Amino acid sequence: MPLFDTDTIAYQFKRVYGEDITDLFARHTMTYNQFESSKRTARVSPGGAGFYFSLRQGDAEGVGGRAQNALLPEPLPGDGVQGVITPKLLYAVIRMSGLAMEAGKGDAAAFVNALVDATSNAYKALTNDMNRQCHGDGYGLLGTTSAAATPSTTVTWEATFDNDRGVRYMKKGMICDFFQSTAIDQTASSVRISSIDPVTKIVTFEAAADAYRAYHPVTAAQSYSNSSGSVASGSFLVRYGARAATHATTNASYELTGLNGMYDDGTLLATFEGVTVSSDPEFKANILSNSDVNRELTEDLMLAAMDMSAARSSAAPDLIRMGLGQRRKYFGLFSSDRRFAPSVFKGGYETLGFSQNQSVDILVDPVTQPNRIYFEPKKAIKKYTLTEIGWGGFDPNKMHWRQDYDQATMFLRTYANLGVEERQSLTLLDDLTEPSNTPF
Repeated sequence: MPLFDTDTIAYQFKRVYGEDITDLFARHTMTYNQFESSKRTARVSPGGAGFYFSLRQGDAEGVGGRAQNALLPEPLPGDGVQGVITPKLLYAVIRMSGLAMEAGKGDAAAFVNALVDATSNAYKALTNDMNRQCHGDGYGLLGTTSAAATPSTTVTWEATFDNDRGVRYMKKGMICDFFQSTAIDQTASSVRISSIDPVTKIVTFEAAADAYRAYHPVTAAQSYSNSSGSVASGSFLVRYGARAATHATTNASYELTGLNGMYDDGTLLATFEGVTVSSDPEFKANILSNSDVNRELTEDLMLAAMDMSAARSSAAPDLIRMGLGQRRKYFGLFSSDRRFAPSVFKGGYETLGFSQNQSVDILVDPVTQPNRIYFEPKKAIKKYTLTEIGWGGFDPNKMHWRQDYDQATMFLRTYANLGVEERQSLTLLDDLTEPSNTPF
């Protein structure tokens, strides 16, 4: 005879959930959070076109020793140039139906309030993505394919990114564009990531339908039509809308100017912060590379990078940035030398020490670019914020109903960028071997 047990009366039970949803993915917000704000932001009124600064590239040269009664030195003026740091417009959008808003309301024993969770998640997603942008050049590169892939419009399909850069910048649910060299691959644009395997570095995409193309921020891409074809090995996977349909580094960038753009000598970005590097070569970072051939990390290479920054700047490096792979290489160098190995905790972040007296901190962020180590004075790179993260719209305190729909929209926004004025103080140690079995 049937019993009134938990199975037979399950339909009567009220489902009780916790107050939070468990995230099944990593959030990395370390790098962006630790930059301090520039004092220039307090002196620029809202609505400004950017943050201008002046660079002195040479002293006045009316100096020198002379014989008695000889002509005085020529009164040569110094040389300088003006730069500008332009805010980027960054958003996180929420749209909910009226039914979802009502159904999501409840008491403490009900499911998480839908609106509260959505707004909290939007903020976390925005800051997480801004941290990703901190490691790029402003143009949204996520990864490079290591084998050809075949998109499908009917079933999920896969692409492989089995190289050092890997899949560390990709997230489930991201909408992306594939680029063949400098142009969007019209057979694989507006594609959405379904899942990521960080071990095999294989990314599964949803069937390449046209669902996300109608609202592509690049107008030309709205008319593309995904079809059966092949994405070539060496193609770039780029954040949806982060580049123009035809990409050039002279185009405006839409993301934060990250470390890759700052630690550059004009090879990646010919113009940086409004200054053309070929015309003003003093305004470039230092790169210690090995002609694209990876080599093992050594103490001498690290000291050479330290010396390069100190030689070109009045501020010696006291901060080193590296990822998980180079941290392992670093531990291998100094595991037997306790002067270098101890960990310290500063500002909530775990750091390591470098140099005889531990005066140089090493900041390890899991999504730092592979094969590279960055050396800088701690106050060289700053946040330039025109508008702090907050709700946009005419009335930022409420959701805005979408015309002709039972839907409401809110959006977070910030107008900000990262910038560096003493760019010559930055030194990049490039072309370093990554260890095997590195995550991502």
